[in-house]
Amino acid sequence: MIDTIGIYKKLQLYEARNSKLDKVAKVTVILALSGIPAVFVPLGGHTDHFYLPKVAAMFVLVISFSVMLVINKMQLKDIIQKDKINMSLFIYLILLIASVYTAENKEFAIIGVPGRWEGLVTIMLYIFLFIVARLYLTPDERLFKIILFTAIIVSIYGILQTMGIEPFPRDILRENWGSRAFSTMGNPNFLGSYIVLIIPISIYFYIINKNITGLTAYIILFYCLLCTNTRGAWLGTIASILAFAAIHYIYFRYNKEEFNRYIILFVITVLLLALYNFNTDGAFIDRFLSISRDANEFLADGDRSDYTGAHRGFIWKRVVELIKARPLTGYGLENLGEAFKKYYTKDMIEFWGEVRYPDKAHNEYLHIAVTTGIPSLLIYSTMCFLIILKGLTRLKNCKIMLLILSSVMGYMTAAFFNISVVSVAYVYWSFLGLLAGNNNIVFRGMKCYTN
Repeated sequence: MIDTIGIYKKLQLYEARNSKLDKVAKVTVILALSGIPAVFVPLGGHTDHFYLPKVAAMFVLVISFSVMLVINKMQLKDIIQKDKINMSLFIYLILLIASVYTAENKEFAIIGVPGRWEGLVTIMLYIFLFIVARLYLTPDERLFKIILFTAIIVSIYGILQTMGIEPFPRDILRENWGSRAFSTMGNPNFLGSYIVLIIPISIYFYIINKNITGLTAYIILFYCLLCTNTRGAWLGTIASILAFAAIHYIYFRYNKEEFNRYIILFVITVLLLALYNFNTDGAFIDRFLSISRDANEFLADGDRSDYTGAHRGFIWKRVVELIKARPLTGYGLENLGEAFKKYYTKDMIEFWGEVRYPDKAHNEYLHIAVTTGIPSLLIYSTMCFLIILKGLTRLKNCKIMLLILSSVMGYMTAAFFNISVVSVAYVYWSFLGLLAGNNNIVFRGMKCYTN
């Protein structure tokens, strides 16, 4: 005879543990995605305003979550499930750790280049937040409203910077940066990458929920994006908007009202572009058209191909040669600059007139391959593919996956021209976790679920 009472009690206990875990994970994710973007310490001088404070905030969250697990007597099997996504993540982590042993500068590999701080320790914080985000049982609109509120504040600050209004003292590095927006992210490129991840949230609230606040948020975010003057982020945003519209149509079709809102969004986007172009005396159009010019020059390997993409051409061509020389292991986490010093000192002097330290490849996929090897890139790409596939399968039962999918796809597009940094990468990894969900969690009565 089946012990139905015993099974029911076990199910109740299981769901109670899942509920408790969900609450702890929910608080952690909310603090990570709405609190850390606003973290910076504007003291002026040589103080690291932006990067180390965010790493410290991540570390505090991870430690706090771990303490809560111990208090609630949670076991590892409650946290990490055996599925293809976590297995690929585990293999990726092993390859990252192995790359430390191939690194010429092991200190950089472990803690990161000073000023970047994105070594193995920080990447493990990203991975921890990814695992925590997978425990968030039901990604809901309240979470994204809080995230959007912080992003609006960050974007308004960035817009004010372009108007010459700077309420906080700048450090030595940024005191003469002029009017490009970098807000609390420390760099216009990084602020652009952050907005790429957030802008689909505003679109979701306007298109899907008919919320005029979503449209207002879109206007602020998009104009701030333009103020970063970052071409890679512009391309990433185009990709995220197109992904949102395409996935929305394929899975749900548009009703007449939604189609009309897309038209309104398009018109407002054109008006914002015209306004920004007017405010920059036509510089925006020239900057945008330079994407095509640089691409043609680089692909044709012309005389000025090294100068394309703000000197990315010079770095990319040599990174490819470095990958060919050491395809399996790479040169070690955060050791690209060491490889450039060793093999391309003469080239740098001829090109820049000095020896510089290109610590990033300015293409995240090339960077993974050159620092940790092609196998590492393949595993990372497989993990991302599995996560996107999982997000698509969850979409029917959880429509909010639409905005997370488009955010991740936009970021992955921008990553062809940008770098992973502590200002933004934790948001991306957390979004991956929310997208992936947890295979073994079933929580009855929830609209968004996985099984």
